[in-house]
Amino acid sequence: MKKYKLTLLGLALMPIWVSAQLLPITDLPNTIVEHLDRTVNRNAERLQELKQQRLIEQQLQKTIAIKAQLLDPLVQLPNVLPIFDTRKQLVWNEVKVEQGHRAVEREWLILLSADQWQQVLEVVPVLSQYVQTRKSLDSLDLQLIKLQVPESLNNTQLLRQQLPELLAPYLSRNFIYQPQSDVMVPQVDAALVVNDKPEAMCQMPISLGMVDTAINPHHYAWPNAQENFALIQQHFLPAAIPTSYSHGTAVAGVLAGESDGLSPLLPSLTLYSAGAFYAQNEYQQGATLESILQALNWLVAQNNRVVNMSLTGPDNPVLSEVVTLLVAKEIILVAAAGNGGPAAAPLYPAAYDGVIAVTAVDDAKRLYRWANQGEYIDFAATGVKVLTTRADGSIGRESGTSMATPVVSAKVACLLALTPELTLAQVVQQLQQQAQDLGDPGKDNQYGYGLLTRPLKAGL
Repeated sequence: MKKYKLTLLGLALMPIWVSAQLLPITDLPNTIVEHLDRTVNRNAERLQELKQQRLIEQQLQKTIAIKAQLLDPLVQLPNVLPIFDTRKQLVWNEVKVEQGHRAVEREWLILLSADQWQQVLEVVPVLSQYVQTRKSLDSLDLQLIKLQVPESLNNTQLLRQQLPELLAPYLSRNFIYQPQSDVMVPQVDAALVVNDKPEAMCQMPISLGMVDTAINPHHYAWPNAQENFALIQQHFLPAAIPTSYSHGTAVAGVLAGESDGLSPLLPSLTLYSAGAFYAQNEYQQGATLESILQALNWLVAQNNRVVNMSLTGPDNPVLSEVVTLLVAKEIILVAAAGNGGPAAAPLYPAAYDGVIAVTAVDDAKRLYRWANQGEYIDFAATGVKVLTTRADGSIGRESGTSMATPVVSAKVACLLALTPELTLAQVVQQLQQQAQDLGDPGKDNQYGYGLLTRPLKAGL
């Protein structure tokens, strides 16, 4: 029970307080009553406005929190993500592994020649029982062996102990790689039509390869004439896995889309699309290292000298070896620097030697706030709120280093169309001459050598 303390002052004032509470409201003048009514109504209306404003603010904060999570492709993915086929059968489990990376559960890849693989089996015959597939990478004269090992061997050090010393480095988990555009809930965009369409990068016929999701071939923004746009697609996923189209369609739209304010970078393009990504959820896609390597092998076999890779993932010896071999063949890989943020570690393949790493800026030439930074950054291009095609058949805006990468790929392809004998070093030198220096003078960790834009500058 509450206790109350009654003071002398309280006793003295009590009769006044009581009589005040019993005073009939009708005894007050009408003007005072009307004023009180207005005041009460205004206060009630203001209270209602504050409640509505608070609800709006709460909803806004909730939306911001969700989008902040979605900006990091790995935040909302569970530690174990089952991947099912169209029959709802489990194909594999995608799991979180060391250093926060993701990989296919207990799957490992070995990259060897046929003779080296035979040598491995002679030394460690037990490995043959773990083999899931053996796929030939003909363009590289190598074999890609996929193992599924028991939990007792599911460790880099343990597995390498099973291999001959010279061959042990060519081993990697079957890592998962991510596309590099913002993972955002689709929304309706205002003012999509742009009156002043930018020039093309060049008018010459161009052949270009890309590793990405599949591309929606029926989008209305693709030019109808075969000589203007030819799309050649090949998929590198198990046939029963549902096909993902969103990211690849957006990247292709930057290269070839022509409608509703879209102006193609390459108005005469043959695009070789190697589909390697599957849907992790409604907004995200992943690609296994195995699929990426098969995709690269196919693109090289189609005589593509420039390959756009708007994707990132972890460093590993298998991908590193393939990149080294492709660079030696003068295949030019143009890759997204990554959307990990200014303090993030380098991402791959962009950070490998011989790969052109691309970061993103907005129309005001300000660095994209989620762009990776570091010594490996080579060039910048517009990649924030870029108008492009979407897999659902619409036109919308996308952001990320993914959207900047095809600008540089297009410029490289145009340079090679003009002068096919250019080496990688010569291409980079010519790109430097075409770049607008941003940030600190010379090459820096934010913009690289500077900003590349359309059109191609001739005669440099």
